[in-house]
Amino acid sequence: MNDDEEIYSRIIHSTDDFQIRLTINRFRGVEYLHLRKYFMDFSEEWLPSKDGVAMPLDLSNSQELFIGLVEILSLAESKEVIRLHFKELLEELYQ
Repeated sequence: MNDDEEIYSRIIHSTDDFQIRLTINRFRGVEYLHLRKYFMDFSEEWLPSKDGVAMPLDLSNSQELFIGLVEILSLAESKEVIRLHFKELLEELYQ
């Protein structure tokens, strides 16, 4: 596999103006995970911007990212359960 070759890419969010992509590539023999903003150039090709973050793709970084996403999803699910079961009470409290 060549350096700078994209190994993985997934569009996480997209609008007409930009995309947020999760990608993995290799640079100087090290695999990196990127969460980066892409923009469309004049030839209608999506190109990465400097806006974003890159980190070495290793077990520690991957594990911490996974833990963070699981916590966010758990909180979102908990909020929905609370809204569903306590809807009337919440409406009374916040009126």
